[in-house]
Amino acid sequence: MNRADETFQVSEIISRYVLGSMTESEKEELDGWLDRSPRNKLLFEELVRQEVASGKILAYGRVEWEDALKELLEQKKKLRLAGRKRRIIRLGSCAAVLLFACMGIWFYYIQAGNALIGEGEVHKEIPKLLAGKPQATLQLASGKTVFLTSDSSRRLEPEYGVEIRQDSGVIKYQVAEVQGGKEEQYNMITVPRGGEFTLILSDGTQVWLNAETSLRYPVEFVGKERRVFLEGEAYFSVTKDADMPFRVEILQQTVEVLGTEFNVSGYMDEAAIYTTLVTGKVKVATDDGENMVLAPGEQSMLDCRDGHLDKREVDVEKVIAWKKGMFILEEQTLEEIMQKFTRWYDMEVVYRNEDLKDIVFKGVVPRYTELREVLNILEKTNEVKFDIEERTVIVFK
Repeated sequence: MNRADETFQVSEIISRYVLGSMTESEKEELDGWLDRSPRNKLLFEELVRQEVASGKILAYGRVEWEDALKELLEQKKKLRLAGRKRRIIRLGSCAAVLLFACMGIWFYYIQAGNALIGEGEVHKEIPKLLAGKPQATLQLASGKTVFLTSDSSRRLEPEYGVEIRQDSGVIKYQVAEVQGGKEEQYNMITVPRGGEFTLILSDGTQVWLNAETSLRYPVEFVGKERRVFLEGEAYFSVTKDADMPFRVEILQQTVEVLGTEFNVSGYMDEAAIYTTLVTGKVKVATDDGENMVLAPGEQSMLDCRDGHLDKREVDVEKVIAWKKGMFILEEQTLEEIMQKFTRWYDMEVVYRNEDLKDIVFKGVVPRYTELREVLNILEKTNEVKFDIEERTVIVFK
């Protein structure tokens, strides 16, 4: 399969992912493609980034652009659901296919130097609130601070026999020389609002860090356990080592694993800590002595106010959608949705009416689009309106 065909095939699978019609084999293909290389994740980000789909493609034989756009506009008029304070926000099939197909084609031809941009290109005004992008601050054990972006690849100065390399939006630790009897030395990576970053620890464990998240971890794991300290949200793919369990401390709880994949979210401004198991097995323990074991597809919820620990079954794909470039609004209140947006778009929210916080939405929107486009989708329910003033979103009826 040549590069153009592969890119278009991936874009079609992503479209079906958005529509919720992806088969199990397509899911495995997409996951495998994303995990194959850190560069594929960056490619994925380009496929869903708003500026990629900025309307510059004028023609392509496999899609009827003009008819598709007309259908998209018609479907936008029908985004209503009867029911008390409940509205469904859906991307129509044509809209999703159009969006992702455009992105895939654009990215391939720009990379290959054969952009399908015609004469009379329209220049679009730069939006005020862009989606987040790879950026973080790395504090080394030596006290040195390094600002990380996705624009560079470099080798940092080795620390305690461990090489640290940056490859675009990924930081990788690799043990260069084994030194026995040494103490653990810690680094800390901090992802700000409007950011995300990927980290590969010295044992090979891969960590995807969401916006407004910090992780403190050893440069090299020493002793009988691998322990890291998290605040915020991260997805872990832990390297198996039965003799050295992996533990994540997050606020009032500890997650213990041997080798697995899971998502954990615990922000200081939220009332609960959520741990969702994708594969393997984890044990969740609270500071008060409560504990439980999770099976794949289960999520624990620790109420930070009373310390109560509970669990439930969830749709894992919806929980980890942020890692794959989507916001899945699964019957969430507007307040919960806007809380996610404040971190990703680095903005503040003001409600003119407190009752608006309780409106419930359901649907799927791209994570890498400009904020105004996302808010426009929510406004189609006719339940809420938004104004943007600098970096503040005003919510009203």
